[in-house]
Amino acid sequence: MTDHPLENTLAAGEEEYFFEHNRALIERKRKELEAQRARLEAEHRKNTHWMKCPKCGHDLKEIELLGILVDQCTSCSGVYFDRPEIEILIESQGPKGFLSGLSRLFT
Repeated sequence: MTDHPLENTLAAGEEEYFFEHNRALIERKRKELEAQRARLEAEHRKNTHWMKCPKCGHDLKEIELLGILVDQCTSCSGVYFDRPEIEILIESQGPKGFLSGLSRLFT
C-alpha cells in the first residue's frame, strides 16, 4: 500500500468486493453441500428400511390380498398396508366393524 489516499481507498474497495464475492461463493457451495448431504441421508434411510419388516427387519414382498397389493414379511408373515392400500380396502369393503375404526384414522 502507498500513502496516497486514493490508492488506499481503491485497494480497500477491491478487498471488500472480493471478500463479499468469496463469502457469497462459500455460502452457495455450503448450501449445495448441505442439500446433497440431505439427499444422500434420505436415500440411505430409504435403502436401509425400504421393503423391510417393521417387526423383525426381514424383507417384505408384495402380494395380492382381496385385489389389493400389500406387503408381507418373508420371515414372520406379517402383513402391512400403506395408506393408499388401507383406503382402497376401506372403500371396497365398506366401513364396518374394525374397518370403521381404521377409517377414522385416515379422515
